[in-house]
Amino acid sequence: MFHKEKPDYNRNQFSFYTLDQLVSKDHFLRQVDKVIDFEFIYELVEENYSSYNGRPSLDPVLLIKIPLIQCFYGIRSMRQTIKDIEVNTTYRWFLRLTLDDKVPHFTRKNYSRRFQDKQVISEIFSHVLNQALTAELIDSDEIFVDGTHIKAAANNHKYHKEMVEQQAKFMSDQLELEIDLDRKKHAKKSLKPATKSEAREKKISTTAPESGWFHKGEHKEVFAYSAQVACDQHEWALGYTVEAGNVHNSQAFSALFAKIEPFNPAFVIADSGYKTPSIAKFLLDKNITPVFPYTRPRGKKDRLSSKDFVYDEHFDCYLCPEN
Repeated sequence: MFHKEKPDYNRNQFSFYTLDQLVSKDHFLRQVDKVIDFEFIYELVEENYSSYNGRPSLDPVLLIKIPLIQCFYGIRSMRQTIKDIEVNTTYRWFLRLTLDDKVPHFTRKNYSRRFQDKQVISEIFSHVLNQALTAELIDSDEIFVDGTHIKAAANNHKYHKEMVEQQAKFMSDQLELEIDLDRKKHAKKSLKPATKSEAREKKISTTAPESGWFHKGEHKEVFAYSAQVACDQHEWALGYTVEAGNVHNSQAFSALFAKIEPFNPAFVIADSGYKTPSIAKFLLDKNITPVFPYTRPRGKKDRLSSKDFVYDEHFDCYLCPEN
């Protein structure tokens, strides 16, 4: 039987529903709301507000949840996030807004910047992580480490140049000391002190000075950040750091390791960006087994590799295959 809806009639109907009835029972945000109690945020941010002066503030939990929605659903901008919240009943339910409540203007997110100086975001991360630890959801025996680059919201043509001292390599001073001790043990002269690296000219963004000039492939250069993340085998993020985009993974490793060391891992699995002798020795000295991918030997094609040499235990030396 042919049927035709009455659009004007349906649109003007009055019905009685609760906002909760309009949210799917298995919706992801409903699951998040069930397992995470956001009430602890009020205590963390209370000192940032006055109890007597000023107009009533936006709900601090609301300011935290809005960026979460943007992150969960990959929304590119805060402006678009606010537009989606205005018409999405599930988002409103998650934010504890009624259908009549006005959604904060997208520039209101600037108010949340006061939290960044107080490390509130890091404390929220730690609190949720402690909940997962208490529930025994985390297995820290094997920790996976990886880095990725995030494009900065900065104009690539707005920058100034500065002379910047080059950052020392990870554990370079300790390695030089051990090399010197080994040479003295074998009655060899100490090596000449390494010449200090000269300052290099670098581009500093005027809109995002904490970012770094990153070479993305052969023809693409952008201002970016380098995010280092450590997680367990169940994909729980255990720690993270954010550096400038021109900082190598091996140089950012020490700050990340300081956050995952309390978990006492037995293995640290990392990609080739962290595969350096200094990081390997650093982990082995702490009774942690490093796991790195195989990388092809670099250099000339006919160059001898370490496996071509034979160790002589009697004379404590290596024998060259070409004498």
